[in-house]
Order: sequence, then structure tokens, then C-alpha cells
Amino acid sequence: MFETITIEQAGKWDSIVKSMHSYDFYHLSAYHRLDTSGKAVLLHIQTEKTNFALPVLFRNVEGTDYKDITSVYGYAGPLASQTNPAQEDIRRFQNELKAYCDTHKIISVFARLHPLFENQSEWLDDLGNVNNSNLTVAIDLTLSEKEQRKQYARSLRYRINALKRKNVQIIHASNKQETDTFIDIYRETMDRVNASPQYYFSNEYFYRFLTEIDSCLYLAVYNNQIISGSLCTFSGNGIMQAHLNATRSACLPISPLKLVLDEARLDGIKRGMLRLHLGGGKGGSNDSLFIFKSRFSHLHFQFKTWRYVHNPQAYNRMLRNQFGENIPQTDFFPLYRLNTNRI
Repeated sequence: MFETITIEQAGKWDSIVKSMHSYDFYHLSAYHRLDTSGKAVLLHIQTEKTNFALPVLFRNVEGTDYKDITSVYGYAGPLASQTNPAQEDIRRFQNELKAYCDTHKIISVFARLHPLFENQSEWLDDLGNVNNSNLTVAIDLTLSEKEQRKQYARSLRYRINALKRKNVQIIHASNKQETDTFIDIYRETMDRVNASPQYYFSNEYFYRFLTEIDSCLYLAVYNNQIISGSLCTFSGNGIMQAHLNATRSACLPISPLKLVLDEARLDGIKRGMLRLHLGGGKGGSNDSLFIFKSRFSHLHFQFKTWRYVHNPQAYNRMLRNQFGENIPQTDFFPLYRLNTNRI
């Protein structure tokens, strides 16, 4: 049977997560505390040889007594205390998850899996579908400085050197005014790319993020103005994430984010990080954003999402009630939340 740890039990939550073979800041209680779209809990089970943990967000399904489960924004998914759990332990984890969904009237489960944790999808076999999305990019910080730079595209090296010649400086945000400027640039960036509402965060979100999560806000300064930045995180097992990036529209031609990420990489090395994960393209596609990131490294990973309909009868009934016979042909999941802008 799953043990359910609430967000109020932060110490226990984080102790379990950090006891797993691998984890990232996306799995920790502090990050889940920032997400107000559902009730955050950590599901934990100890099988014969392996412990499993699954951080989730419970949401009520409007107009029903059902619930569904989703994951925080970013890369989460299940964790295990071993890299390759025995098949009987995996089956126990899956069976207990099904029983848990029965007990709590769960219709569906959605989770974004962590690209750097390759075995997650194997623990979810026979529970719905694990779908390949886009590729993501990471820089191997264990390589020598020469080898890391060697993987940079020639155009990237040229642009970084040009930014240095322009005397673009990289600083660490150290006060509220600098953070507020980044927030303004971030929202300008979201407007520019027509981001959905879920990608707009309150000022308080950023303040708490920088206070409660091991992170650093790197900012590019040009002519005494902040023009770009990256909010990066650090986990105890060596993963550095470029979580949120932004650039002033007027400064896109000089692409200052290239220098920001290059300097963040160097700081990651000093902090003992093993990989700087840059993420992928917009909305799961290998688009211009992915191409931009891939200029930093040849190291690519497959991003996957997990989609599980636990109660097909209730799921299909909701679709009929909402759409009748004209069910949209889309990859959106769960489909009954198509118009809520939050998966």
C-alpha cells in the first residue's frame, strides 16, 4: 500500500526523494509547494528490494466526484532506489498504483518524465502509454573545458566572443530590483512566443523560488541595462537545470542568452555539477529553440510523457458529455481538460 506524504511533511518528503538513486529539484517538496493548481502529495512504497516514489498533483474534476493526477511543470515522474528494479518489484508498484487510483476515484494520470532518467518509462509499462515528445539538450560538465567548447557550434563561439567584445557582463541577481527586471523580461518573452497562461508566474513565485530552491539567477548586463537572464537550479546529485530563460525583444539580434548560458555552465563546473540540462523546444517540437540549444552540445535526450486512463468508462463519458460526437482530434491529454489551459 502506498504511503501518502503531504506537502506539510516536507522533511519526510525530501528525505525519501533524496534516498532514491536519482532525483532532481522538480521532485522536491519546495517546488511542489509553488504549484497551486492541485494538492501536492508524494506517493511512496517499499517493495521487496526497491523503494518507489511518485510526486503528483491531485485535481478535482469539475462537476464530478472524480479526480485526476498530473505532474508539476518541468521533468518529474517516478523515482526508484535502484536503477534496474526487479520485475516483481515493478509489478508490485504498478498494482498498488492501480489500487490507489481505484480507492481515490482517479480517472487519469499525466506526467512529464525526466529525460536524464532513462528507466522511468520501463516502470510504467502496461500502465497507459509513454509517448516520445521532443529531444532535449544537455552539456556534459565532466568533460574538459576544451572538449565542452569543442562541441559548441562555430557560430555560437563567434557570438559569445562578440558579446564579450561588446562588454556584455554576466552577474548573479542579488536584490529585488534585479529580480523584478528579469520578471518583466520573462513576461515580455512569454508574450512574444504566445505562451499559454500556465507559463505566466506571479512575482511571488520568483521570490519564493530563489529563496526556497537551490538556484541562481544569471543576468546579462549591457550599457548598464539588464537584457537577458536564466534562472538555473542545482540538485544534490549533480544536475543543473536552465529552468527559465528570457531576453528583451530589442536585444534578440545580439542573442545575449548565449553568453548567459556559457557563464552559467562555468559556474556549474565550479559547483561540482555533472550536467547542465538546457531542455528542448517549445511545446515538444524540434524547432528553432531546440536548434538554438543544440548549438551548445551534441548530448541529446528523449523527453517523454506518460498518459494513463485508469477509468476508461468515466473518461469516455466525460468526453461524450463535453463534445458529443465531435471529439477533437488532438494529442492533448486528458482531453476533457482541453479548454482549461492546464494539463
